[in-house]
Amino acid sequence: MGHWLRRYVGNNKQADNDWFRLESNKEGTRWFGKCWYVHNLLKYEFDIEFDIPVTYPTTAPEIALPELDGKTAKMYRGGKICLTEHFKPLWARNVPKFGIAHAMALGLGPWLAVEIPDLIDKGIVVYKEKSAK
Repeated sequence: MGHWLRRYVGNNKQADNDWFRLESNKEGTRWFGKCWYVHNLLKYEFDIEFDIPVTYPTTAPEIALPELDGKTAKMYRGGKICLTEHFKPLWARNVPKFGIAHAMALGLGPWLAVEIPDLIDKGIVVYKEKSAK
C-alpha cells in the first residue's frame, strides 16, 4: 500500500471511521477486500475488487462491488461503479497526485452514500445479520 493510503486508513481507524479493508496480490495489480456503509445504525458490508489499469495513475481504477451488479443504474457490467460525472474530471485534474486512497475516499465513498440508502429504501439491499461463530 502506498504511504498516503496507509495514513488515510490509520487516521480513519483512530477516528473510528474506517469503512474499507483492502489487500492486493503480490504484484499490486489486483486489489480486493470489503467496504461497508452504516445506515440507520446497521452495517451493510460488500465485497470490493479492482485492477490497477495499465495507464495508472493517468487512469483511475474501476472499483467493482460484484454482488450489486445489475441492482442500480449507477453501475456498469461486472458491478463496476459509475464515477464518470464528478470523479473522473477531478482525477484528471490531479494526475499524478491521486492514488488508491483518493479513489476510495472521493469515488467509492460518495457513491456508497448516495446509492446504498436508495437501494435499502427500495428493498434491493437488505441487512444481513452476522452469525456469531
